[in-house]
Amino acid sequence: MTYSIRQKLFADFMLKKIGITDTKDIDIYLSHLEKLYGRMVSYPNESNYGGIGWYYSVSGCIEQIKEEVDLKQAKQEVKLVKTKPTFTATDLANYDYCPASFVISNSFLIENRSGMEFTETGKQLHEQLLASRTTWQEDDAVYSSSGIDAKIVRESRLVFAGHQDENKKFANGNWIGVPDYIFQDSEDKFFVVEEKFHKKKDPQKMSSSERMDEAYGGSGIDEVADKERKEWSEHKGYFFSNHIVQLVSYLKNIKEYSISYGYLLYWYYDFDRNNEPYIHKVVAKKVDLNEETEKLYSQSVKGIEELKALKQITFPVDKLNMKKCAGCVVNKYCGHKTRRFSKLIFPYEHHYLNLYYAIFPEELKKTTP
Repeated sequence: MTYSIRQKLFADFMLKKIGITDTKDIDIYLSHLEKLYGRMVSYPNESNYGGIGWYYSVSGCIEQIKEEVDLKQAKQEVKLVKTKPTFTATDLANYDYCPASFVISNSFLIENRSGMEFTETGKQLHEQLLASRTTWQEDDAVYSSSGIDAKIVRESRLVFAGHQDENKKFANGNWIGVPDYIFQDSEDKFFVVEEKFHKKKDPQKMSSSERMDEAYGGSGIDEVADKERKEWSEHKGYFFSNHIVQLVSYLKNIKEYSISYGYLLYWYYDFDRNNEPYIHKVVAKKVDLNEETEKLYSQSVKGIEELKALKQITFPVDKLNMKKCAGCVVNKYCGHKTRRFSKLIFPYEHHYLNLYYAIFPEELKKTTP
């Protein structure tokens, strides 16, 4: 981790105030926050060519934790929402990701969602890519993909695009969903496509040591960076079960089209020097209905039905994954990542948002010279 000593002390203090006491949990949480929110930041510098300097900052990570403390200090201002009789494809994905995430999303009016910048970037890229959706390029490394035949997509007809018709919703009983796309292939079979966008540093960018070497007229190669490039070029993708559940729900519940199969796409992006996002890799997974995917789907459906019927379940504290907690969009509203609660009540209760006593570090009381 690249937090300064004072930043680490302050972050530890705030996380303990939130209720996380395990040192290992705190370190994992902070490390994953850095992967999400740590970034190069520009600043005016007349001594540099172009008048701009760059430095690495984790201030966004600190801000995320501070926002959670502020929210929980005013926990009574967090508004409840009315329980809905239906559940969505996103609800199923949220439940598979974490039952607490599902309960929070369906209990509170979420006004301080984490990772909104990633959501907005995903929307921006989604609209840019839509125009060329049926013409994936096989000869462009940017669009190289495993698990999908570009020819199938090129020869397919786009029959539905969710982002073009946001008022259109598919329904089946108490299920509601809106897929990203529905295509009809050359054999007249319909298939659904769900895409996700992931921020990932482009390994093709030069490392800091390579930039320094280039500045002095050298041509050296950073062996660590070069190894990362090779590994990333061979990356086939790890596809998360919550995204598969979401896709499977479309296969099972969309009745207007006879959906035969689906594709889950992961687009990886980075930012250029103008802070504009660009895609540098995409991987894909074909999904159909089988014993494994049916089981994943039924587990989420049964879990949601049980929560709605019983209003509470046992929370699997032993299965907490702090990386997932750091990446959760409703983590600022969650008290279960502290491992203090073995019961999960629906709707989510305000006492889960309690803050706890923590000793402010003596080192932070000292003024810097």
